[in-house]
Amino acid sequence: MSYGSTEIRSTDFAITTVNVPDRLDLRDMDDRKQVEDDTRARRFDTTAFRAWAPRLFLVGVVVAIAFVLFEGIDTWRTSLSAGQISQRLTASLGVPVQIGGSQFAMSPAPQLVLSKVSIDSQVVLDEVTIAVGYKQLGQAFQGKGWNWGEAVVNTKPLTVDQCRLLLALLPKLDGAFPKTLSVLRFDRLEIADQPWIAGPWQVSIGRGKLPGMTTVAASQHFDKGSLQVELVPGTDTDAYEFSLEGRNWKPPFGVAFPVEELVANGQISPSRLVVDKFSLGGPFGAATGSVSATLADTWALSGTASSEGIDLESLIRLIALAPGTDDASAEAPTVIQGTASFQGRIDGRGKTLADAISAANFVAPVHVRSAVLTGINLGYAATRPSLAGVTSGGSTRFATLDATLATTAGQVVFRDISAHAGALAASGEVDLKPDHSLLGHLHVDLGETRVLAPIRVAVRGTVLKPEFGR
Repeated sequence: MSYGSTEIRSTDFAITTVNVPDRLDLRDMDDRKQVEDDTRARRFDTTAFRAWAPRLFLVGVVVAIAFVLFEGIDTWRTSLSAGQISQRLTASLGVPVQIGGSQFAMSPAPQLVLSKVSIDSQVVLDEVTIAVGYKQLGQAFQGKGWNWGEAVVNTKPLTVDQCRLLLALLPKLDGAFPKTLSVLRFDRLEIADQPWIAGPWQVSIGRGKLPGMTTVAASQHFDKGSLQVELVPGTDTDAYEFSLEGRNWKPPFGVAFPVEELVANGQISPSRLVVDKFSLGGPFGAATGSVSATLADTWALSGTASSEGIDLESLIRLIALAPGTDDASAEAPTVIQGTASFQGRIDGRGKTLADAISAANFVAPVHVRSAVLTGINLGYAATRPSLAGVTSGGSTRFATLDATLATTAGQVVFRDISAHAGALAASGEVDLKPDHSLLGHLHVDLGETRVLAPIRVAVRGTVLKPEFGR
């Protein structure tokens, strides 16, 4: 190569590069491959877990629910079985209780159904249904215990003795039923051997101030009226205090027409009845009183009744106007009008309390203010003793009228009648029959003002159509 030239002279040697891995290089390559394989494996595992996790969670929930249901059903079979409930009721009530069967139903709503509940071999309740709400059912699954609703009893008619047995057991139900079961209800309770309190009754038994289910509220509803009775335990172990309220109710004794308002309160036990006060009222006015009855060999009844003002015309219309009465009779004046006041005694005896009340008699002196006798003018009849036959028409006004009222077994007698209108005096006796017919007589005397003998006037007809004759 000449001086100053930039070219490199060629030689006989060649420089080559050959990459031959040694052991370190091979190890490094293996490590990188392992890392890549592990990374791909982890990515696969993460993807699979994400895909299967919800399914596994759902399976776990289903298994847990199945376990809880199994445990719950097993608990129900044990604690809610007929045998277990029978044992608890027997221990609490102190009398043998047998339950034919128990079933937990979900339709139409969660409820426990007990069939053929026999109490002391004397009372058999066909079916007792205890309600459980869906919310309360969920609380039971959460371990918060049972929260029962009301219990509804369906049964055949019961006798008075059977009802008395149930009443005696009510205070002991506190240990038999949980606190959450607050109401025991009879939708249709009929009393088989007592026509006075025959059903159907709606009865609700709840918890009161004393332990157990001791407060009883019973009611009946009619076309135009109702009757409500409340019972709470009294001071004696076998006595109950009661309050009664009737609206347009026809009592099975005493009066033969619906009473617009009847209120009474007192105490009752198997051997004693005390009505501290009763009050009945209507368009005729109001009357009050008290009654007591005790059982020895037989029932003995006694009491009082009084009133300061009874509108006789309104009272007679209520007594006499039966359904179907024609308008003319409805508008006709009654045999007597005026305002009566009385105070008398009630007495009766009988084998049963019903017999004693049915056979009771009431005797009271009655004073009538502004009395008017309809259908005859006694003064006119007394001045014409020669008149024969029936004398009708006109009326007689009395300044005073007094009589003794005596009633028994549907018969009403007005005896010792003494009425005055100036010089005219009338006395006598009149019977009012159950069919509202009249039978009696009046002696009419004009006194010393006229030299005429007293006359006798027969009283017949009805309270709405009286007839007078000789």
